[in-house]
Amino acid sequence: MGAKLSNGKYVVEGFLSSGGFGNTYVATDTSFDERVAIKELYIKGVCGRMEGGCTISVSLTENQRTFAAQQEKFKKEARRLRKLANTHIIRVHDLFDENGTSYYVMDLVDGESLSQRIKRTKQPLTEQELMLILPQVLDALQTVHAEGIWHLDLKPANIMLDRRGNAVLIDFGASKQLKNKDGEALSTSSALAYTQGYAPSEQMEQNIEKFGPWTDLYALGATMYNLLTRNQPPSPSDIEEDADEALPLPKEVSKKTRDLILWLMKPNRKMRPQSVADVRQFLLETADQPKPEPQKKASDTPKPADTGETELRQKPHGTKPQPDVTKKREHSKGLAYAKYAVVAAVVVGIGIGAVGLSRSCSGQEQVAVVADSDTVAVAVMEKVTDRSITVSRGPENMRHFTYTGNVDSNGMPQGEGSAQFAAYGNIPAATYEGNFIDGMCEGEGQMVFSTGDRFEGSFNEGYYDKGTYTLADGSSFRGTFRNGAPWDGSWYTKDGQEDGRVKNGQEQ
Repeated sequence: MGAKLSNGKYVVEGFLSSGGFGNTYVATDTSFDERVAIKELYIKGVCGRMEGGCTISVSLTENQRTFAAQQEKFKKEARRLRKLANTHIIRVHDLFDENGTSYYVMDLVDGESLSQRIKRTKQPLTEQELMLILPQVLDALQTVHAEGIWHLDLKPANIMLDRRGNAVLIDFGASKQLKNKDGEALSTSSALAYTQGYAPSEQMEQNIEKFGPWTDLYALGATMYNLLTRNQPPSPSDIEEDADEALPLPKEVSKKTRDLILWLMKPNRKMRPQSVADVRQFLLETADQPKPEPQKKASDTPKPADTGETELRQKPHGTKPQPDVTKKREHSKGLAYAKYAVVAAVVVGIGIGAVGLSRSCSGQEQVAVVADSDTVAVAVMEKVTDRSITVSRGPENMRHFTYTGNVDSNGMPQGEGSAQFAAYGNIPAATYEGNFIDGMCEGEGQMVFSTGDRFEGSFNEGYYDKGTYTLADGSSFRGTFRNGAPWDGSWYTKDGQEDGRVKNGQEQ
């Protein structure tokens, strides 16, 4: 290794992975002293290397035509990735020709693919782990589909998970852009490769005019099935004959998740979800009600000031505090929701957690990892103590805080840490412990307010997402949050008795 590319801008450090159409290397971008992944077009059985050098040779005329066609597709793949701006989609930074072939430069993801994860652990994912990853994949697919692009090779090997629990969609080599920017269909005559078990009937039959978001969503269902069972997904024909027998799931998997997988993998494309929005709506409307949790002793909960009032906890940017949230709670179903609307996540079910991959870093350390597709990674983390942090997004009361924990190379909190938030207007001071992503409370965590209220569960960019909000008097709401209020779930008394339900933001 040590080969230089693009006039010495990149220095190759090592080989990462290979597939039928390319090799991937780890390299250093000398301009910024950053490590990156570089994908090289190299077709097995078509390409060779000249002895003692890096230059690729293609001898036969027929192979030269094949290589030229694949080179154009390779460049299209890079350009597609370049314009898909989403934190859950691998980013492309550079594209160039050299050594008789083409290269593109990508992020180096600090983690492993989901297929590697279940191979390494020899265990399927739990449903809870899967539900932390699923919203991130949906977010990536929504961005892809909005550009009129279908991924067409969604599977566990093409979803990377970094050490902080961030899911990243990779390998767009099979993707097709079948619509232009005006939504008009584009013609295509090339045959499409697919992965057995993850491709629906229309893809197996190369019936391109029938492709749509539902094609990728079938693969999403197959991916969920594989991650929960470690079994190869069945063929569409087997599912059509007997879906329950063809898709056996562990008894621990909830009915909601079972129903979602069966819906995603309907052999008839018209009976599947037609968009990512349909899936999100399903997750929203069928949210499982959490079971009452054991109550902590009164001595474990700080007592609030004797004012008989409860303050508004968070305030999303651009919204005003809701009226009538400071009156003492009356234990009746009619008032349980209205009096205690606590500020929450804008989107339900998008909490991101470490999924068992996050770990603390003491001082500075460097971690090398492997991948089986287009990307791999390495990262440098540093631990800081009582550092003053300022971020430009999220709830206004959470943009300035004192932080202890891991930070990335830009000094932003990443991974496990804790934060102290000062009082902001009528919002009390608070302490947060849990996961951070790009400086925001995101994923699993706990927030305790100076009044004695607390929230435990998942956060999405600083906002409550899904979990339990417990008031100082011991009563609590358990469920999902949206638009500044409980969205789906139940209120409970301090004794754990259900005291009112909320469905789609409405009290029942």
